[in-house]
Amino acid sequence: MKRFSSFVITFLFLAFSHLPFALTLSAVPVFAEQKTASLEEILVTATKVEEPKKDVPASVQIITREDIKNSTAKDAGDLISEASIGHVHKYPGVLTSRIGLRGLTTDLFSDLKSRVLVLINGHRAGTVNLAKIPVEDIERIEIVKGPASVLYGSSAMGGVINIITKEGKEGFHGSIGGEVGSWDYRKGFAELNGKKGLFDFYLTASRSSMGDYESRDYGKIQNTGYDDETVSARFGYKLFDRHHMSIGFQHWRGWGIGSPGARYSPDPDNYSDKWRDGFDIEYKTEDFNGKYYLLKDRDESHDGGMTYGIGNSDISLTKTDTQGVSLQKTFALDDHRIIIGGQWDRIEVESSRNTGAPYNPNSRYDSYGIFAEGRISLFDKKLLLSAGLRYDYFENRVLSTPGIPSVKPRKEDLDNVTVRGGLVYKLTDNFSFKGNIGTAFRAPAPDELATDYVSSWGTRYLGNPNLKPEKSTSYDAGIEYSKDLFKSCLTFFHTDFKDKILSYYDSTLSAQTFKNVDGAALQGIEVSLSYDVGLASGLNVSIEPFTNITYHTKYSSKDDLEISKYGKTLLYTPKWTGAFGIKAGQEKWDAMLIANYTGDERVQDWAPPSNGENVVKKGDFTVVNLKGSYRPIKNLEITASVENLFDRAYEYVLSYPMPGRTFVTGVRWIF
Repeated sequence: MKRFSSFVITFLFLAFSHLPFALTLSAVPVFAEQKTASLEEILVTATKVEEPKKDVPASVQIITREDIKNSTAKDAGDLISEASIGHVHKYPGVLTSRIGLRGLTTDLFSDLKSRVLVLINGHRAGTVNLAKIPVEDIERIEIVKGPASVLYGSSAMGGVINIITKEGKEGFHGSIGGEVGSWDYRKGFAELNGKKGLFDFYLTASRSSMGDYESRDYGKIQNTGYDDETVSARFGYKLFDRHHMSIGFQHWRGWGIGSPGARYSPDPDNYSDKWRDGFDIEYKTEDFNGKYYLLKDRDESHDGGMTYGIGNSDISLTKTDTQGVSLQKTFALDDHRIIIGGQWDRIEVESSRNTGAPYNPNSRYDSYGIFAEGRISLFDKKLLLSAGLRYDYFENRVLSTPGIPSVKPRKEDLDNVTVRGGLVYKLTDNFSFKGNIGTAFRAPAPDELATDYVSSWGTRYLGNPNLKPEKSTSYDAGIEYSKDLFKSCLTFFHTDFKDKILSYYDSTLSAQTFKNVDGAALQGIEVSLSYDVGLASGLNVSIEPFTNITYHTKYSSKDDLEISKYGKTLLYTPKWTGAFGIKAGQEKWDAMLIANYTGDERVQDWAPPSNGENVVKKGDFTVVNLKGSYRPIKNLEITASVENLFDRAYEYVLSYPMPGRTFVTGVRWIF
């Protein structure tokens, strides 16, 4: 920890030692001016309309197209890990979930039970496993921090992660290439996109595989290989002036994905097959947006061991179908505006097993929401005041389930109201104050409200129709300063989390059921800094140090039962996380070195005989990745990367070691 702190101090000193020079610089080279203009990011998630980041009252972190190009990431889960926004649950193979944001997380398995909402192009992603979303599809990722339920409904308590996919660009473009690397890694990919007249399109496809990897402390970790493929497309057509219709399709499939088990109980033959297919159609104008989407997510787990003394493979399958419709209209009056919209989402979950009863009953969840959010612009757009209100109604059903004859089909309803407000005050063109306050919630899932059955092992599971939604009240305040090639933001946040839904055994009912309990108090600061010292100094090369830090000053449970079992400090919440790096490049080359730090966490120890009853400290770790690309001629790009540069032993999840030093090289032909 001391060595890392020293590294951070040195990094920050070197990164910003030229700051006074940069802030008094009256002119920058043309290359620098072009880069400054390109940094004016457009958002679609924070307020559901396209607008500059500086006009949004919420704290926002953007993983840009440039960041993605220079990253060693293979999927959205890797990109979020590099963003260092909080806890990450990453297992060997293709599983990255339980993403933390301001001390609240996505659920390990269920989209409905998440307290951070994951979106693709503004609608539900249909999965909590971000490893199912390949990096080839992604244009950028917008991480909107703080309460967002007014615009997005349930689960947007800690914030929203919106993954924006690629679209066709002006002209005709394409590329084809491949990569090879450590652990028998192989990948081939192709991309084609364009925009001509009224028509635009984007197509991409890839196929990759990897064998078992090695860890520094354990040697080869058996059963960690996988194969996967992806095909994505989007076609758009301009119907009238400023009227655009588009159709998108996403396909990802992984098979033979090793499930090695924990180090205390290795499993050489378990594996899984996973699918994710998505379709959407969108119609939009300057002030209207309408969309329908459909997602089909499949997880099939194969237990190759003995089942009930029979040498058969135990196969369990979970199918999740997510679909929805959203409509939104923006009314503008001079510099003021109001957004009015509504949405419907349906999530259907079906479970089955080949050797007995499914682990969960089938269910269906319907959500209906209407919202309005207005913004007033005062003093020549220097003061922006916003306020919003939302009403949601939910229908939760537990359905009859083959293999669980004791299930009693049941329906329970509930509703919820959410509010929020915000302000942006621009003291100067470069310096602004921001504030945001609001409520957010997570609606109970169907099993928490309406389940009623006896499992194959004799336990009765009973929903509680009197459950209230989990709720949070959050506020944050920040300052933002940007001038030329210097960008900075500092935000303080505080969240009171209440009515947490707890599963427990009720001896009176003789059943496993649910109740609302006190949640937690969460508080901290977020810092982001970047400064291109190369371009600002007049050099014809970009040299940009950057950092993003989240530091929790408070992450305390309020639930008496949780405190009695595990202590007051929240589990699976690092005190602080940080990304520290430097990007550099010219026309023919670019490179990025990034160090990701994850602090100590208190986690459950699932090794026997504890089996989750004991809490241990999982130590901090730093992972350093390096990637560079070189273009010797216009159409050829050569890439090389090293992941885990210093070959550290580390693990995101206790007893699941991650790969040692990994080399990858690739080539791409661009046309």
